[in-house]
Amino acid sequence: MSSTKIKDLRMIKASELLRQKSEELREYTVAQKPTPRSRFSRGMSPRAWLYESEYEKALKLKERLLHDFEGKSLENVIPGHVISNEYGECYRVLSSCVNQLRQPDLKKSREVIISDLKLIYGIGPIREQKLNHQGYNTIEDLLQNSRWRLPAKNVLELIDSHDVRSLQRWLWRCLPKSHPLVHYSAGFCRKEDFAFLDIETLGLFGRPIILLGVARPKDNVIEINQYLLRDIPDEPGALWEVVLNLGENAVLVSFNGRSFDVPFIQERLGYYSLEASFNCPHYDLLHFARRAWRNHLPNCRLETIEQHLGIHRDIDLPSALVPDFYHTYLKTRNVGPLIPIVEHNKQDLITLTSLFTKLYEVWKI
Repeated sequence: MSSTKIKDLRMIKASELLRQKSEELREYTVAQKPTPRSRFSRGMSPRAWLYESEYEKALKLKERLLHDFEGKSLENVIPGHVISNEYGECYRVLSSCVNQLRQPDLKKSREVIISDLKLIYGIGPIREQKLNHQGYNTIEDLLQNSRWRLPAKNVLELIDSHDVRSLQRWLWRCLPKSHPLVHYSAGFCRKEDFAFLDIETLGLFGRPIILLGVARPKDNVIEINQYLLRDIPDEPGALWEVVLNLGENAVLVSFNGRSFDVPFIQERLGYYSLEASFNCPHYDLLHFARRAWRNHLPNCRLETIEQHLGIHRDIDLPSALVPDFYHTYLKTRNVGPLIPIVEHNKQDLITLTSLFTKLYEVWKI
């Protein structure tokens, strides 16, 4: 038997094992009354909570979809096409929305960042206040101070290098990851380099990723690429399409992606012995959202923030039920349950672009 056939047989066997493993554990709890889930955010809780009303609504949606789309093909229901690369195939769904992404320009970002003297090692809030009283209001002003001239020069060189990854790491050393100045460093990025990332999985770590979405600004639109698994063996091909999409200059934007999406993708790449680096600038909007709204909202789940921002979803499938809907698709081969999964992922990406812009209004710097 050829090595290719052996590899295919192993993939089929692995696919069945993963499917069985994913079906065995339900990672959500249905609650009749409100639960203390406000302490948790997407990807942070070991088990997701669903209200009984949400669960029943989703079951009715699934029944309707199974009825309406019985016998219909994937291509007719969710327009897209099969794409392939050296590691396999997947189903690509391409769409777009109006590009309303906004970021501060380079001049504004530089102005905001150099106004914080605490970025200089050895300068804390009290010393910064004393220096301000002496007329040193920016890091550039410190070039005239004999004590702080050299460290100020070094920090300014870093800022003016426009090396966003290094600048971001420096800011993380000096400030919380949720600090507005970290967000303002995005002003040094080219708009076309932003890549908004969101994934849908069959559960927590160790389970397959069934859909990977990447949204990128392109001229006057946000181009949304979604890489869908028609079956579990499509996973390596879909993973690699994301790697190819991001390329070398991507600036990632996610919601809890530093703790969930990116580590999950890396774990799945490793499962297939695929190597790819995600050593790029990354703006995790969950950190900023917590800082902006933790005292104003019951929790910082993405759907809660959407309600606060007035964002409405036509099809609202709770994240916890994505595996259930996908398993129904696998069992029945009815593509109906895939519709809310794809729409859920797409709306997450669109919300991220809106949230990225809205946060600059919140900071009011």
